[in-house]
Amino acid sequence: AAPQSLAPMQIGNRWFDIERAELRGPDGIIRLTGGEASLLQALARRAGEILSREDIGEALGTPDAGERAIDVQVTRLRRKVEPDPREPRFIQTIRHRGYVLRPGP
Repeated sequence: AAPQSLAPMQIGNRWFDIERAELRGPDGIIRLTGGEASLLQALARRAGEILSREDIGEALGTPDAGERAIDVQVTRLRRKVEPDPREPRFIQTIRHRGYVLRPGP
């Protein structure tokens, strides 16, 4: 049997294809860097679960990345995903724990 494909995930007015690491908005594909795509994939695969910065570092293939480096990646990704990156609705910070993706319309 073919492996089950993951359906694209709705994040506001955007859709993320987890397998292709492709983010689409109303105006077409939104370019993601390799790091942004890997970060969004890691969050999307475990949507609704808190990922620690260590979990994210492992998923990005940079287990030694400092907390600040992870935070910078999250900030960059929020600029492409969130309607208002200063008030994130979808990629939320869980204080002292990490980040969680809460997909939806």
